[in-house]
Amino acid sequence: MRKACAVPDREAFAKILAVSKNSIAHYERGERTPDASVLEAYLDRFGVNLNWLISGHGPMFLDGAPPEPGGSSTDDGKPTVQSGIFKETSKLVHESHKAKGVTLPSDAHLAETVSRYNELVAAARNPADEGELRALFPWLELRISQDLEEAQNAPGSGKRSG
Repeated sequence: MRKACAVPDREAFAKILAVSKNSIAHYERGERTPDASVLEAYLDRFGVNLNWLISGHGPMFLDGAPPEPGGSSTDDGKPTVQSGIFKETSKLVHESHKAKGVTLPSDAHLAETVSRYNELVAAARNPADEGELRALFPWLELRISQDLEEAQNAPGSGKRSG
């Protein structure tokens, strides 16, 4: 990622993302998962496709190529992740799974959070309106609950309710 962004030096890359050099090393080795503010920085500063960053699927960058170092996706009209909404989505994913007795590993939790955040944004008439996104949380909570129930009742899950 650092080389593709034309910032191969770990310390310089960390400064751009406003994290420590050690944090970058932990992310690169898969020992830790970046939080919402770091994911937002990857998107804002480099135009990184968050789906690629988390799952390895799709193109590395939203527009197919990295922006110039120091650029921002907000400068050229690309969507940005609203970190507060992303964090609340993460909390909702955690609480919904906990209520159904499901514990997700951190990488699966992050992937589920990104997927649900994207679902939330897609459902909004104006994805930039934080109030509208917050108003959609009960709908998202219901969707997560329904999906978990469906998965638990699926043949082969061994968890059918009686």
